[in-house]
Amino acid sequence: MAEPLVEVERLAPGTMGEVRPLLLDLLVEEQDGYDHPRASRAEIDRDLLGQLRPGFQGENVILVTRDPTGEVAALCWCVLFDPGTGLEGEVAEVYVRPDRRGQGLARRLLREAVELFAEREVTFAAVWTHPKNEAAIRLYRSAGFAPTEQLVLTWLPGAGGGSRSESDG
Repeated sequence: MAEPLVEVERLAPGTMGEVRPLLLDLLVEEQDGYDHPRASRAEIDRDLLGQLRPGFQGENVILVTRDPTGEVAALCWCVLFDPGTGLEGEVAEVYVRPDRRGQGLARRLLREAVELFAEREVTFAAVWTHPKNEAAIRLYRSAGFAPTEQLVLTWLPGAGGGSRSESDG
């Protein structure tokens, strides 16, 4: 059966508020799928959704530690971005040089990343890793990150023309 033709419109910047009620409905309904405190529609509207904007802003913040010689020993790359609904964060990369592992450097950097997210009033922060990377999972959990009930699906270009893979994290 053929799909009906439906016209798609790109909202003009001044009309983005038109979708706000739908976004609120979505955010209210999605709460049923997660084991966390529920917020009212008014709380979501006031505290989470923010003003819808057509622009997108982002910033990279790279946190590092150095060894006694001044060389970088470990890094934590944080990405801060506002997709138009409030500031979000991501821990994009965490890396500790092999000769400096086991000294708590990653844990210290992640604490600093979480402090950065709190200072900047990030509304949502994420970190991605493979489910078999037990050390990373322990590290991220120790910094306050927790698994969610979301299923993350990815689309990658050049993967046979369509969506290709289901991401494990």
